[in-house]
Amino acid sequence: MKKIFIAAILVVTVGSSAFALDVNKVSYKVKSSFEAQFTGASNVTWSFRETYTKASFTLVDQPVDAYYGTEGELIAFSRKIDFKKLPLNAIQRINKEYAAYQVAESIEFDQDGDKNYYVSLEDGDKKVILEVSLYGAVSVYHGAKK
Repeated sequence: MKKIFIAAILVVTVGSSAFALDVNKVSYKVKSSFEAQFTGASNVTWSFRETYTKASFTLVDQPVDAYYGTEGELIAFSRKIDFKKLPLNAIQRINKEYAAYQVAESIEFDQDGDKNYYVSLEDGDKKVILEVSLYGAVSVYHGAKK
């Protein structure tokens, strides 16, 4: 009985803290940081998680996502890129080892200056996500059914 009571209190506490976050307002720190780092951004939409705030926007005609910590620090940002802009050795390896797959999406992900690329490949009901380093090393990031 005691465990049920403690679990109920925990659920109420976690639930009320989630509701305390006003999804209609971006913190001043995050907004100031965003405006300083992404001057000229348009079509900005915000989404919120417990540990970060995500800004989705357009910059120089490209869709971009930026992720901010609670203190307004930029954690990472990502943007879609053309598969042909990946390192050449990675393109060659992917084309050879995943010849039956079609490229669904390629994303550049920058976290503290460390860039990686993620390539989503599909073959019928099979889906594979590859992680590609800046230097062209390729590894399976995640495999799942579509």
